[in-house]
Amino acid sequence: MIESSSPIDLVLALVRVVNGEAPRLAASEILDPMVEIRMDSTGYCGIDVWYKWVHLIRNCGRVADLRMTQCRARCDARDPSLVYLSARWTGTIRARRTPESATSDGEACYLIRDGRIKKIWTHKSNYEFIFGRWIRYSICYWLFLAWAVLHFALLSFRRKDLLADLS
Repeated sequence: MIESSSPIDLVLALVRVVNGEAPRLAASEILDPMVEIRMDSTGYCGIDVWYKWVHLIRNCGRVADLRMTQCRARCDARDPSLVYLSARWTGTIRARRTPESATSDGEACYLIRDGRIKKIWTHKSNYEFIFGRWIRYSICYWLFLAWAVLHFALLSFRRKDLLADLS
């Protein structure tokens, strides 16, 4: 566990994991094993769900070479255990014959307790850039999650590691 890190350092370390600059398993030192992830009206719990979500955004979205850049993290003035992250998603659109760069801004909030991230608040709109505008519609989002379950079942059946990038 990263003991001496400030809450902002923990969030920025998690960004490095998402960007592929640190090993995916390094998230286990940053995230609480039962981390809560809140996305609009949905909620998930557990580090395994986080690993799967990061696998999906890095490998199954419409954007290749996805990175979070120009990250600005700040602590809440009233509660220093809350960290707000503003970041710019950058990458290349996969479906284009000629590579075209694209960017989008997103925000998230993290609750840090006992040197680990306990809760993450985000929005579906943060992921429109990665997956498309359809993700904000509930029925499409739930169909996407059903497809994701099948995707991970197939990875498991083929004995592929979801912690490794496919691209």
